[in-house]
Amino acid sequence: MKTSNSLMLLLLPTVLLGRVPPAFAAAQDPSSRSSPLLIVCSAADGIFAAFQSHPLVGMADSHGLAQEEDFYTVLIRDKRFAKDVGNVVVEFGDAAQQNTLDHYLAGEDIPYDQLRRVWSDTVGWIPTVTAMGYINFYAQVRAVNLGLPLEQRIHVWLGDPPIDWSKVKTKEDLDPLVEKRNQYPAEIIKTQILAKNKKALVIYGGFHLHGEGSLREQVDSIRPDAFFVVTPHTGYDEGLCSRCFEQAARDWPKPAFATSVGDSSLEFELLVQGCNFVPLAPIGLANTTAAEKAKGVADMEERLSGDMGDALLYLGPAANLTQAPELPDLYLDFEFRAEIDRRMLLETGSHLPPLQLSLVSPQYLHPYSEIGGGATK
Repeated sequence: MKTSNSLMLLLLPTVLLGRVPPAFAAAQDPSSRSSPLLIVCSAADGIFAAFQSHPLVGMADSHGLAQEEDFYTVLIRDKRFAKDVGNVVVEFGDAAQQNTLDHYLAGEDIPYDQLRRVWSDTVGWIPTVTAMGYINFYAQVRAVNLGLPLEQRIHVWLGDPPIDWSKVKTKEDLDPLVEKRNQYPAEIIKTQILAKNKKALVIYGGFHLHGEGSLREQVDSIRPDAFFVVTPHTGYDEGLCSRCFEQAARDWPKPAFATSVGDSSLEFELLVQGCNFVPLAPIGLANTTAAEKAKGVADMEERLSGDMGDALLYLGPAANLTQAPELPDLYLDFEFRAEIDRRMLLETGSHLPPLQLSLVSPQYLHPYSEIGGGATK
């Protein structure tokens, strides 16, 4: 997508400008046209520059990616965030618990079983939100807010549709809420952000930021180009391809923000010919059959085909990316586990799998030795 002139000018003081480095260019088809300039800068600087020309910056959340979740904390702890942005709309929270979260972020003491409902009572997360990075995000916003005047505090909007799980007895009870998972946050953005001339960081999975009926499309219907979407680099299917790309990015800041200049698409500028980007895995695939998993990945690839967003978030080599540690509540709180098992049975027709705690920490996202090329960490 074309980078706006205003964004380019804002980035120029800190960018590294130059054509795609030789190691990257060599992997491309020799017949392809010469690649225009890329703008590369520190990730935080790039995000805040994007906010100068767009009211919404969408972070395409690769669910459970530890380094990306850590970066969200970097952003909200940056003094520019409360001053220049001030709002976050998140997928990993139940809107019915907005009042509880507001009190928590204001510094009040909330009993844990009540606070946990903020992330555990969601409609669309299967079996529920367990990645510690999301839960840590709330704690970090609270810590930042306690050091700010009331009028400058960060507001977190819970975007998953409100639900009372005690009243959900069948899948038919749940389906109407699932259908609102894009509509509900779109209405928050329209009425609470755009209508009031505010700005917001929007943390949602890639499905919600691309394609027909998506959250982004619904917002675009009233404010075209309100969104600037940033997608994380999560590697290629082939380890050799990732090594080519990452060799080209060896001098980039960590983490980095990269966007294309002019009329060329970001996807073209970053694509190594003959290589396939790893799709952002739909949540819940861990509990599906191999055939269902393959279909889910294929659906994701089709949905996101040709649209990587407006900028790339480079968090480091794909082989070093890790899954966030999981909250142990499902293993320690048996009453909670029984309720989550009930919900999962309603949603998927299957029970929670038996307890299988990993013996390895951290868990790497891409074991390239297994999927084609032996990339090394």
